[in-house]
Amino acid sequence: MAPWLHAEDAVIEQPDFGSLELGIHGEFLEDPSGTLKIESLHRASQPWEPLGSAHLNARFSSGSLWLRASLINQSDDRLSTVLDSGSALADYMDIHVVRNDETTETVLSGDRRPFHDRPINTRTVTLPLDLKPGERVTVYMRQSNYDGLHETLTPTLWAAETYDAELQKDGLVFGFLYGTLGALLLYNLFLAFSTRQRGFVRYALLVACILGWSFIFRGYAFQYLWPDAPDLNNQMLAIFALAGHAAFGLFAIEYMNIRRLAPRWMYLANCIPVLLNTLLILFPLLGFYAVSFASWFLVGALTQITVAATGIRLIKRGSRPAAYFMLAFGALGAGIAIYYLHLAGWLEANLLTQYGIQVGASLQVLLLSLGLADQMNTLRADKLKAEQAARAAQLALNSKLTEEVKRRTLELEELNQKLRELSITDELTGCFNRRHFNQVFEEELTHHLRQALPLAFCIIDIDNFKAYNDALGHPAGDQVLQRVVRCLQENLKRRQDRLFRLGGEEFGVLLHMDQPVEKAVPFIEQLRRAIADLGLPHPGNPDGVVTASFGLVLRRPGSAITTSEDIYARADSLLYHAKSEGRNRVVYAIE
Repeated sequence: MAPWLHAEDAVIEQPDFGSLELGIHGEFLEDPSGTLKIESLHRASQPWEPLGSAHLNARFSSGSLWLRASLINQSDDRLSTVLDSGSALADYMDIHVVRNDETTETVLSGDRRPFHDRPINTRTVTLPLDLKPGERVTVYMRQSNYDGLHETLTPTLWAAETYDAELQKDGLVFGFLYGTLGALLLYNLFLAFSTRQRGFVRYALLVACILGWSFIFRGYAFQYLWPDAPDLNNQMLAIFALAGHAAFGLFAIEYMNIRRLAPRWMYLANCIPVLLNTLLILFPLLGFYAVSFASWFLVGALTQITVAATGIRLIKRGSRPAAYFMLAFGALGAGIAIYYLHLAGWLEANLLTQYGIQVGASLQVLLLSLGLADQMNTLRADKLKAEQAARAAQLALNSKLTEEVKRRTLELEELNQKLRELSITDELTGCFNRRHFNQVFEEELTHHLRQALPLAFCIIDIDNFKAYNDALGHPAGDQVLQRVVRCLQENLKRRQDRLFRLGGEEFGVLLHMDQPVEKAVPFIEQLRRAIADLGLPHPGNPDGVVTASFGLVLRRPGSAITTSEDIYARADSLLYHAKSEGRNRVVYAIE
């Protein structure tokens, strides 16, 4: 080792090093005035302190925080790496790379600056970094804030290939979470519209707030929804956070029937935090970001305590819904509490503190589903008792009452059938929805594997659909989706062929196949031409009309691809190639 190599240097000895947590090798410096520049830090002596941790924890401070780490490439290869700050929420994040005592690269980013300023299109602030063999570089990271709240930093150096794999895994995990919450939201909205029960409406509102807050908190909303509106991104994060606590209190009041089962003073005590959370939404609208989250912490704690005290009281009175509610939302409350204890600096940053809210939300969905199932069993038992009473009453009633009971039973069966159909149907287009696709795809794949049959699966994406919506409006976009679905359904002649809406402008086709599997390619080409032949004007598309791109996977019996996830990922990759090659085409692969 060279004599100038310091103990805190992060040493890379192999090209496939995976990742390095730079915080362990780094030092930090707090600049209360926020005026220090990279030149004075690098060339002058400053009171740096060893960080001694993978994370620079969140804190409230009006100044700036600096983190410094040195890297050395002791391998014989030139390394392509990615420096990830580990934060999607830092207001202002500046990264400086110093080589041979000269600053060679600088990135000025953060979620208070436009998203397109970032060198890599990722939800966290990242920087590509090449290291020559034997080269030593020093990285300086400066975090400053809008109004006092510093976010947690977890600076990590990734090998480029490892980082790509980590992004895919991250997308899969959060895609599953958001898909679960989205399906639950749609299902409860269907129930709300069908039954007009306030409980379903309030629960749907709560799920929507959790889903929206998590999507913004993890940086996906800034990346995909409003990349040129950083102020809006910060406002919406705080708004969804406060609205989530308000929705939590509203649902607790409805689900546990607090107004009827608890004393009036306790009911009013539960209403007060709901009102406070709603009023506090004014703070982010006025630009007080740090105050919003400090208030959220205090009022949120009040909400949790009030709901917990009410739930315990109702459990003592034998309320089964209260028991399930406390289990389900206790998990979410624990996740929120862990995160904010970490935000206040009382807990060291780790996986649990970083993902505590997401873990709590997932447990909440699972436990509350068990509670809803218990309610259904209770209703079934009540229905059985009612039927027994009805049978006893029939002995004394006339034929008119008998006919009335039959009519009511028929109406109930029709309602149940309607609910079953709604749960598997996309409301806008009328084709099957994503929830039904997940179930059918697994069943079909199992059948094809058992019977050694071929399988054809295709993902369809309408080209430049966002541009269409931007130009002509969402109502026109909805009509395009309906016309495209009608066109596809008219061409899918066989009963076993099924069409699904996977999300947005993306659809899936599952074909019943015979040998050889190549027969599916001309048919998919026919679908592509049929969409283009509709002649729907599209000013934002190079072809001038609405077209679609197709990713087709043809699986032969005995293929190494045996899981639905792999088949779906393969079709999605082929769709990506179809888009990158110019759109309005079919790209297929035989596995």
